[in-house]
Amino acid sequence: MGFRNLQAFNLALLAKQAWRILTNPSSLVARTLKAKYFPFCDILHANLGCSPSYTWWSIFNSLEVLRCGTRWSVGNGRLIHISDDKWLPNPTTHKVISPPHPFEDYPMVSSLIDPMTRWWKRGVVCALFLPFEADTILKIPLCYNLPEDKLIWIGNKRGDFTVKSAYFVAIKILDTRVEGECSSGDPNAQIWRKIWSLKLLGKIKIFSWRACVDGLPMLTNMAAKGVQTSCTCPICDEEPESLVHALISCDFALSVWSLWQDCPINLLLKTKNFNNLVLQLCSSSSALNLELFFAISWSVWYNRNKLLHDENGLWPLQILELAKCMVEDYREAFSLNTPPLPSP
Repeated sequence: MGFRNLQAFNLALLAKQAWRILTNPSSLVARTLKAKYFPFCDILHANLGCSPSYTWWSIFNSLEVLRCGTRWSVGNGRLIHISDDKWLPNPTTHKVISPPHPFEDYPMVSSLIDPMTRWWKRGVVCALFLPFEADTILKIPLCYNLPEDKLIWIGNKRGDFTVKSAYFVAIKILDTRVEGECSSGDPNAQIWRKIWSLKLLGKIKIFSWRACVDGLPMLTNMAAKGVQTSCTCPICDEEPESLVHALISCDFALSVWSLWQDCPINLLLKTKNFNNLVLQLCSSSSALNLELFFAISWSVWYNRNKLLHDENGLWPLQILELAKCMVEDYREAFSLNTPPLPSP
């Protein structure tokens, strides 16, 4: 289909639904959502609200695509804020960049239009805006009937909303978010990129992500959420079962890690936080060692679940061999599915 980024494609499809609500406010779905989530404004200025439905949450996440891909076409100017809205026909921001001025408590574009002559107030425009911007505004044509202001799509030259044009707008938004995460120094951004790029089964990647956000159903986590259960580790029956204890510091888990020849055992023994451990491994370990680390962690968790549900567990060496086989089998399958490079 030509879509390389499924997240951007998903945002584009959701933006299409938001565009339908915006352009067809009399539809049943538009009236229903407006009554509950944005009764006093349009959808572009709506808030997420309290306890939103999954439908509204999804559409709300796509509104940034519409905000970036639309601008106002000036009619009577009553709906367009001079400084906050995009209404100038320039190819950059479409917003006013002139220094702000008082607008007599009515900062709408209609205050720049003479209702008698049905044209711009040249003196006011030239006094409030920079010369090049004033010239741009005075060249904007106005209909003599001064119709209602209208939002138009600027994602393509035709001005028609399409999923394809919205996809490219979404790509730019997602790229900006990634750059923002990198510039803000978010330490977890490196972890997420590493995890999703590893050559591992999907279930191990998901497990790894859940472990890094402390989202696994450890007994201590379940007790903290009000579940009536014992917090004692079901394997060693000595300490509370936390994430680090279950995967790293439990005696049985340590017996598995000690069998791995390249295991950074000193780093594991000192760790108090699984997320910080993964961050250090991402900075110092090779991709193969990182894959094996997560595979062993998953295997230890898999064995813990078997024992917890009254099944026969595995010996430490069997757990290590299970992890190694999963890594090697996936790498072999991945190499077979990768087409060979053409010969020069």
